[in-house]
Amino acid sequence: MLQRPSQRSLWSSLLLSAAVIAAAWNPRPLFAQDAAPAAAPAADATPPAPAADTGAAASQPGDTSVAPGGSLQQYADDFLHYSLVNNVDLAKANAQALLNANPAPQDLLAAFEAAANGRNPREIMLRNEKRDELRDVSAQLLDRLEAGYRAVARDPVRIRAEVDRLATSPRAYNNARDRLVAAGPYSVPIFIEYLQNSSKKDLQPYILRVMTDIGRPVLQPLLEALDTKDNALKLTLVDVIGQIGYPQALPKLRLLQADPSTDAQVKSAVSDAIHRIDRTGAAERASPADLFLVAGQNYYSHKASYQPLFPDEKTNSVWTFDNGLNNVTPIDVPTPIWDSVMAMRCAESALKIESNDGPAISLWLAASLRKAINLPAGAADPTIQEGKPKASFYALAAGPIYVNPVLAQALADRDSALALKAIDALEATGGTQGLVSGGNAPLIQALNYSDRAVRFRAAFALARANPANDFPSDFRVVPTLAEALGAQAPATVIVVSSDEDARNKLADALRSGEPAMTVFSAGTFPQALQQARGSAGISAVVVPATADMAPINAARQQDMRLSHAAVIVLATPDQALQQREANTQATVVDANASPDDIRAAIVKAEGGGNQGGETAVNPDQAKNDTTTAIDLLNTLAEDHKSIYKVTDALPALIAALKDKNPAVASGAATVIGHLNSSDGQQALAAAALSPDTDPSLRAPFFVALAESAKRTGNALDSAAVNNLIKEVSSETDLPTKNAAATALGALNVPSNQASALILQQIK
Repeated sequence: MLQRPSQRSLWSSLLLSAAVIAAAWNPRPLFAQDAAPAAAPAADATPPAPAADTGAAASQPGDTSVAPGGSLQQYADDFLHYSLVNNVDLAKANAQALLNANPAPQDLLAAFEAAANGRNPREIMLRNEKRDELRDVSAQLLDRLEAGYRAVARDPVRIRAEVDRLATSPRAYNNARDRLVAAGPYSVPIFIEYLQNSSKKDLQPYILRVMTDIGRPVLQPLLEALDTKDNALKLTLVDVIGQIGYPQALPKLRLLQADPSTDAQVKSAVSDAIHRIDRTGAAERASPADLFLVAGQNYYSHKASYQPLFPDEKTNSVWTFDNGLNNVTPIDVPTPIWDSVMAMRCAESALKIESNDGPAISLWLAASLRKAINLPAGAADPTIQEGKPKASFYALAAGPIYVNPVLAQALADRDSALALKAIDALEATGGTQGLVSGGNAPLIQALNYSDRAVRFRAAFALARANPANDFPSDFRVVPTLAEALGAQAPATVIVVSSDEDARNKLADALRSGEPAMTVFSAGTFPQALQQARGSAGISAVVVPATADMAPINAARQQDMRLSHAAVIVLATPDQALQQREANTQATVVDANASPDDIRAAIVKAEGGGNQGGETAVNPDQAKNDTTTAIDLLNTLAEDHKSIYKVTDALPALIAALKDKNPAVASGAATVIGHLNSSDGQQALAAAALSPDTDPSLRAPFFVALAESAKRTGNALDSAAVNNLIKEVSSETDLPTKNAAATALGALNVPSNQASALILQQIK
């Protein structure tokens, strides 16, 4: 090992007890109230003896091995030291030695406590997680240390011992309180046990005091304990809950107050507790169901004091009351779904009171769907019985009246994943009225959402519904389908700058890089937009911070192609803050950023990533979106009575004729063939007759041209007709020749082409 001054001689005077040092570097705030100061170290803590030094031979400088057979404390000490002096190899080797030893989490915690010597192990490990070489081993060590902390702080034997010494002396009370603060809600079952034990009467006043000292961490299990049949215990708990004073207690208290079977003395105490928590009187005027709904919404939206106690842990507990034990028990659920589980429980409580509470049903559906989205891979929700239907089942069964509010909430929260789940349920169950009733229907709002995946799915649902009557914003459906049609196409970007050299350099880099982009560039935005007039859609506009934003903002309001285009503003550090305040919908990028960085910002923003949506366009999903858009546009084009104006997608359809995917190109041709459009017919003819067209596509293009001719008549000029006649005469591939002949006949050109073809076949 590298030589360094020995610190072991200082250990005996610096070591703290296991619980106190763990609390000092544990990530979770331990508090009695939201704003309470951290607990002070225990004054009477007895320091544990340091682990014995094995006396193993030291490694030489440059040696990345560790001494074999070393103690856990030695490995922990060396890991901390080498992490701090940036010797990555030796830090990793000592970390791996600790992991290979596979000690019990409590023993690993004790080793780091003994080796800490004023260093903060957690901070060191978190810093190490930013280094590629140390990320994995440090993350594994931190997970095991957290488990050790929990095992020590939440050990029932330890908690019981601390409760037993609460009444010993003021100093003992303070020390025991600090350790019970570390235990948090896991001390409540023992508190409740002692409060029911007549032989512990001398401790009961101290237990009541320490519960109020701990505060919010004990509140949830105390609220569940109000289900007890023991009125004396219930009376005691109500008083403590009132003193703790958090509003999430109000629904349960109000339920007790409204229950005619509640004991009069308990009801009086409940009224006092409610008044202590809410001095406005609003809670007593509200129904218990309404209060449960408000609490559920607060859990769902992560309001302060409604969040999990231990956000950095993999699990957090929800509490239930066990009638057989007359006590509370914890159920550990994955932390990412804890808030959803709590919101669902509140919604269920509201529905038990008022079964037709629509907002409670919608809240439950939103929380259930979000829980399914956020549940970590391989994990389960232990509060749900195995074999119960999935969240989507309940969304389908509920129908649009309850799912529409879920979609509205998802859009407001910018929760794209939930919005997609809600749209799936709406499409499966909603008729026209369920989807578009009212000018502010959530599905209509989704057409203007920043995340293109949500826009596309909303447009798909509305296109499949194909309503018989107009509805607000129906004009957005086909342009959104056109946008989806081009999902696989290169992003189209407008670059604006008065600096011609810089503008051309950036444009060339965006065109030639990966992914390649279609770029139109000019000195002013109107000039660049004029160049892009034939584009089906525009993905982004890149401008300097000095650019006039007025024409860009106006165009975004008037031109559907620009309505969701990302605005990338290139700004110096001095300009950046002003730009972020003035252009809240823009992505501000350093003016000196490389073309690759600007390209990355465009790719991220294209999916809606700058506004809480996707961080990039998924190629497989883009392929599916394109196929779906073509199928729906074809269905709408065949239905000549549809309210949707499919010709609005014509620029995108014409662009798709050149798509590298033959299925996309032929599908676009089929849609164009159903339209009454001269421009579409001319594009079909040009594509079918072009020597650059894939030979396999020429027959489908001619078939589509024939269909167009039947609907539009002949819109081709004489040059195109003559080229078609030559094609029919000279083509050797029989399917293509037949298709071309069909197109020529459908155009009904007054010429001698039929006679020429007849004479041509004479031997």
